Amino acid sequence: MNVLKVEVSLLSSCRTELGIEVEAERWQPEYQAVSQKYLRQARVPGFRPGRAPLPIVQRRFGDSIRADFLEAAVRKYFKEAVESESLTPLSLPKIADVDFAPGQPFSFKATFEVPPALELPNYQGLEVEQVPTEVKDEEVEAVLEQVQEQSAEYSPVEDRPARAGDHAVISLEGKYSAAGREDIRDDDVYCELGGKDTPQEFTDNLSGAQSGETRTFGVTYGDDHPNRGLAGQELNYRVELKAIKQKRLPELNDEFARNAGDYTSLEDLRSKVRADCVERKEKSARSEMQSRLVDRLVEDTSFDVPEVLVEEQLEVRLKDTVQALMMQGVHPNTLKLDWKQFREQQREKAVLDVKRAILLERIAETEQLTVSDDEVEEEIARIARGADQPIEAVRSRLTKEGGVARMKNTIRNRKCLDLILRLASVKTPPGLIVQP
Repeated sequence: MNVLKVEVSLLSSCRTELGIEVEAERWQPEYQAVSQKYLRQARVPGFRPGRAPLPIVQRRFGDSIRADFLEAAVRKYFKEAVESESLTPLSLPKIADVDFAPGQPFSFKATFEVPPALELPNYQGLEVEQVPTEVKDEEVEAVLEQVQEQSAEYSPVEDRPARAGDHAVISLEGKYSAAGREDIRDDDVYCELGGKDTPQEFTDNLSGAQSGETRTFGVTYGDDHPNRGLAGQELNYRVELKAIKQKRLPELNDEFARNAGDYTSLEDLRSKVRADCVERKEKSARSEMQSRLVDRLVEDTSFDVPEVLVEEQLEVRLKDTVQALMMQGVHPNTLKLDWKQFREQQREKAVLDVKRAILLERIAETEQLTVSDDEVEEEIARIARGADQPIEAVRSRLTKEGGVARMKNTIRNRKCLDLILRLASVKTPPGLIVQP
């Protein structure tokens, strides 16, 4: 009788070791099949191809036959063992203690990580404070001012030198004092002299300059500068003043509103801005309350997290950081960051990310939350609209990259978060104004 013996040892809540033993009559036909393959292909002196006696082939190529057999057999019997024990490996197994001898049971041990065993905390009726969603008048006016800024016109100034309040159109070259950094070059940059985001050195050195003049000066950026590529750096600039312009803002009135879009009046535009602000705040408030609830569940649940999932999340965080730097025009290699130290600094956050994901997955399974094909198609259509790409192109890319499965997981997590908040008891703090 062909028998596969499996002994399960729990090394931790998310780490398992299998002791697997296969009786000889089970594995011998497979070993013979590998031997036969070598017999057909091997060249043995004194024999025509494929005509050498099998024992001679096995003696001559024994190590290779054994290696090929064990590679396939370990993979096959490991898969069979985890299926028989209803286990879900999260990583490739670490194989040890392989014992293989002719006519004897073949055995080995496989160690791997699995989803942790945990008891879900009570996720129904959790209390959470309502996050404010009130939209103040000054917030609406700030948005209107942004729209006004976007409609600004810039008039050329030709009869005087540049001064504070002007917008200088410049081309610049910046050389880092530190070695190994690529120079900065840019043309047609608008620089507001005296502006809050303009380094004082630019205002001081360009004030009084005429169009066509070139100024050279140095700038030392603070360690807290929002541009990581400039933070803590000293640069020597060569700046050509190409033009001087004055910014003129349109008046906030009904005509401005009609020019800004499909609005009948300034009050109509103001109402739409307020509605948009309310929608954003409500969405942000929901997200904040959901995050607080999940954090509460994490605090109330003690369990180990698989290291393989933590490593995957660390890679995600590393990738996100690199992409953020590239968006700022900074190549990560120029920063000379200690990526090993970065990973260690991010480890605690990565563990928290994994714990949140595991809890949401278990709650979704308990509540039998599913994602339909129609919901996936709606999400693909939404992504396509946002990227201004054909739906077919987005679907094809996601399918090739394995993104559809990740998308389903994201949609299911979204449903789970909505459920947790729906089941929660939302308390209104004293004095909080609830948006009607």
